[in-house]
Amino acid sequence: MASWNLNAIEQGFSRAATDVSAWKDALDTVVRETGSHGTLLFSLTGVQFPTALLTDSMQESTHVYMRDGWDGRDARFRGIPLLQRQAVVDDFDIFSLDTIKQLPYFQEFLRPLKLSGFAGIRIAHGDNLWCLSLQRSPAQGHFSTEEKQRLTALSNSMSSAAAVSSALGFATVKAALDAFELSGSAALIIDKQGEVIRANPRAERLLRGDVRIVARRLIAKDAKATARLDSALSRLVRNPESPALLPPVALPREARLPLMAYPLRLSDLGANPFAVGRAFIVLVDPEERRRPPEAALRDVFGLTVAEARLAARLACGEVLEAIADDLNVAKETARFHLKRIFAKTGVRRQAELVALFARLLSRNDEDH
Repeated sequence: MASWNLNAIEQGFSRAATDVSAWKDALDTVVRETGSHGTLLFSLTGVQFPTALLTDSMQESTHVYMRDGWDGRDARFRGIPLLQRQAVVDDFDIFSLDTIKQLPYFQEFLRPLKLSGFAGIRIAHGDNLWCLSLQRSPAQGHFSTEEKQRLTALSNSMSSAAAVSSALGFATVKAALDAFELSGSAALIIDKQGEVIRANPRAERLLRGDVRIVARRLIAKDAKATARLDSALSRLVRNPESPALLPPVALPREARLPLMAYPLRLSDLGANPFAVGRAFIVLVDPEERRRPPEAALRDVFGLTVAEARLAARLACGEVLEAIADDLNVAKETARFHLKRIFAKTGVRRQAELVALFARLLSRNDEDH
């Protein structure tokens, strides 16, 4: 413990607060300086887990944790009320030694993975609470009283970093919504509980009648459609390994074509553990969005005839597999064309392609 360099930990968190690419190094520094096996940084506000960030050494245990349902049986969650009142909590603040010897969480989950004691450091900003969980192996032993006292000093400095990182995350969200607005696309930002934080003006104009925002949630008149959207958002927010863009969810409207909702996760948001916004919903109204002329797509982006035909359909929010079936081409061929379209247009996702072509259409309208 004498060799702990708390200044290095604080500096690592300060760098990561303004540069999301530095979070891995920051967490690795925590592990090295505190003599721990690994660490996890996750939110305790609203959804408990998934981890926002974790070191490589915690990958296996986290996989087992989620696979075997320990997220619903995590005995350490009993310590959350304590962590709300004090800066650091360990196992012996929550349980007696006899209880630890009997609890399945310790004996059936931690012990086979060669994990033992932990210390949780409180990180707080506003109404939001996070935990930096330091995990040790049996050989490393539990955290001593003196070590816990030293970890207490980190709580305030880490909370300051969280405040900075959260503010920058909100600025990123606002800039992204403004970009969607400028490109002619309707979009909403969603937090980790699936609630709408903010919508751009185009989205606000669309969300009336059968599809609207109620109590901060995007609701369709069709309850099954709402449930499908909630499920997609939960998958996007809770599972960091899920695709960044999920298939669209059709939100039915009476006597009109359905509004298409595309759940989308931006990499910068996912990499910032303190960002309130976690994902976007990009809305496409088939009745308002015209298909870009294929000839214009060929001229502007150098697409082939086949690529332009596919791109024009994608710009209307249609699903790749459905387009392939309708055009009677193999799905592998359609995916190949899609990769070429992405390369030539400089985008990586269908939602970005929709936004790009919307901008092209608006310019064409202005020219005429």
